[in-house]
Amino acid sequence: MIYFVSGSGCISLGEQEHRITPGSLLLVKPRRLHGLSPSSQVKTLDIKFLVKDTSLRKLLLCASDLLDETDAGIADLFERIRNEGERKGHLYRELCNLFLAELLICYLRSDNPQPEVSSNEQIEHALSSDPIVQQAAQFIREHHAEDCSLLAVARVVGRSDRHVRQHFKDALGVSPRRYLLQYRIQKAQELIEYSDYPFKEIAAKVGFKTIHHFARAFHEACGETPGGWRRKYQAGICKDVNIDPRFVNTNWTVQENSVGSSPSRAALIAKPQ
Repeated sequence: MIYFVSGSGCISLGEQEHRITPGSLLLVKPRRLHGLSPSSQVKTLDIKFLVKDTSLRKLLLCASDLLDETDAGIADLFERIRNEGERKGHLYRELCNLFLAELLICYLRSDNPQPEVSSNEQIEHALSSDPIVQQAAQFIREHHAEDCSLLAVARVVGRSDRHVRQHFKDALGVSPRRYLLQYRIQKAQELIEYSDYPFKEIAAKVGFKTIHHFARAFHEACGETPGGWRRKYQAGICKDVNIDPRFVNTNWTVQENSVGSSPSRAALIAKPQ
């Protein structure tokens, strides 16, 4: 990975060529030939690494080769890794690993940003401020599993498709089609997490005509496949939660009377009634 601190020029990656400017961040994937043709003096920070985590490796292999604009904290992560490597203080390898993981995650998040509408509160606020969008969005939600075209939405609100599209852009920052896709993915996530429906059935339930289109759209929106999403959820904390109304918390005290023993101590345990 190469961060361009200053200068400009072109960098080639295999058959492709990219223009670089200060702030550009390049990800050179395994066995990719690359070369720099500077048009001015170029200063860079670079790091070579090996990713052993399978999931992270797959995401990086699918990521873009170059990010044009990156957060200023990226350069700081490069410098912190370099400084720790040079000083070799206590647990410096562990710190370098943490900084590198943060660097890679920042890259992936910048490459696949969150949807333009980031929270339900923001959506509801935007909907309430525009009656046309509110009515159109309600129709989309109620008919998201059908062939919900922009023409059908426009007909419901009594406006032209161009007029509806512009209202969505102004209120939510996305097109009606994009809003529909986001809502379908949201409903698919819920079905994946809280049901054991096959993915083909989930795809049909949320409005995708083919499992291939569903899988591709889900991966683009969530950064992983529907199968990966289900495995991630099933492997999470939810599987360790067990709610049983018969259990209560009870205090008990352990007495140790032998010579030289420690004083009495209390512990908190879960005990059935």
